[in-house]
Amino acid sequence: MAGVNPLTGEVDDTEYVPGTDTALVPLNLSAMSEEELLALFPSPVQAAGALMHARDVARRAPAALDTYRRKLKAAERDLKIAVALGAEKLLETYPRMPMTERRDLAHATDDRVKAAQLAADTAWLEMEYARDFDRMIGRDIDILRSLNANLRGEHR
Repeated sequence: MAGVNPLTGEVDDTEYVPGTDTALVPLNLSAMSEEELLALFPSPVQAAGALMHARDVARRAPAALDTYRRKLKAAERDLKIAVALGAEKLLETYPRMPMTERRDLAHATDDRVKAAQLAADTAWLEMEYARDFDRMIGRDIDILRSLNANLRGEHR
């Protein structure tokens, strides 16, 4: 991992971040002019545009969340059906085995159950990512509102 010079804030080396194809870019704030530092901040028009875009994305979030929720429910239903069919199939081979153990065995041996479990796990992850994205957009809107209010005051 790259080291950071505590005096200047400059990154000492340009190693790659593990798990990504992104190189760290040295940023020496102390060597930047006032104009260069100001260029790092958005203009009032950029901040307003970003706020409008974030609000537009937030308006679409409930429909997207509903789509992922329906997909998750369908995957969970398919998993229950696959487990039931797998347990029923095992009943022929193991007639005295309790249902709980047959279900557990179906999870471990039946390909339909494994595929249904993978689909349910994937749908759950997609739902969680969608929820996180929705929360992130909400936080972004709060930040952009604050930024917008501050920029309006400074540019009067």
